Amino acid sequence: MPNSPLRVWVLSDDQPGHYNLSRGIVAALRRIQPVQESWVTMKLRAGLGRNFLRAYLNRVDKPSSPLWLRLFYKMNHFPAEACDLIVSAGGKTSFANAWLAQCVGVPNVYAGSLRRLSSRLFSVVLTLEPVNGAAGNLVLDLPPSAIDFDTLQSQGERFLNQLGPGEQRCWTLMIGGNGAGYRYRRRDWQALARVMNALARRYGIRWLLVSSRRTGKQAGQVLRHNLDKKLLAAQSWYGESDEFRAEAWLGAAERVFVTEDSMTMLTEAIYSRRPVVSLRPQHAAPTDRYERMMQGFADSGYLCRYALAELSQQPELLESRQCRVLEASPLDDLAEQLAKRLGMIDISRGHISSALTP
Repeated sequence: MPNSPLRVWVLSDDQPGHYNLSRGIVAALRRIQPVQESWVTMKLRAGLGRNFLRAYLNRVDKPSSPLWLRLFYKMNHFPAEACDLIVSAGGKTSFANAWLAQCVGVPNVYAGSLRRLSSRLFSVVLTLEPVNGAAGNLVLDLPPSAIDFDTLQSQGERFLNQLGPGEQRCWTLMIGGNGAGYRYRRRDWQALARVMNALARRYGIRWLLVSSRRTGKQAGQVLRHNLDKKLLAAQSWYGESDEFRAEAWLGAAERVFVTEDSMTMLTEAIYSRRPVVSLRPQHAAPTDRYERMMQGFADSGYLCRYALAELSQQPELLESRQCRVLEASPLDDLAEQLAKRLGMIDISRGHISSALTP
């Protein structure tokens, strides 16, 4: 293992899901050797720029100075330190990822759809479905996540102790909201409250409830009005509390429930190595791609899927399916694959700092 750390630039569009994917990739790299990470925020400007970027990058062998990227992105300054590897997730970062890597001659890792960019622009493309003709495509069973099981166990135990003395059984519920083809109405949030009340009484547990940015105030009001407060061990409402820590709240749970609209929360839940239950509203019309991913998780046994309406009427249905839990972190396998594909021991030092000089 090299003594010097791997210098990684992480390009981020600040979207939470993409941010967490990139964190997962970096966490996998840390399993190979020490990492010195530098994050660069790059938000693609509106307009036709992406069409030009796609055509330009697909055609040229080596793009012009990366400083031209400022025409297309709102971005902060590049780090003064050179880098050995570029990482990003999400289609809006793909153009900058490809431009930088090709211009300065360092390998790159990208998670997401190619959006008609040539696969030759990326050393490794991480997807959940195969990309035809992409030699560098690495197909994953689960998206990368930075959730660390040992940290989760210790933080979860500490969090349970903070909640009160004595034996305490908790399940965690992470709530999303409208998105990915899922639409929630008042009756869906009412059904969710009924599910929580019924399951807590039936199984003798208390809830650790977490909302997110997309949950919204109206949903929060409906849930608060319909939930039995005695059945809540802790609650964290988005914008009102910053006490939520994913590894602590997941680690304190015997089971994890997640609304089906959030791939990030679902991934974190599965990485927790707890049984995971997904819940969907009456209006659930995900894209074919999203549905295939969800069903793939279910077919693998890592996810038990339920409609809110059916589970609110028949809470005993929870016993009809047995959820598997991960035996090891998928990051172990991802680290091994990245080491092979990138030739981590022999990875060359880049010279980005000089390439960025006007």
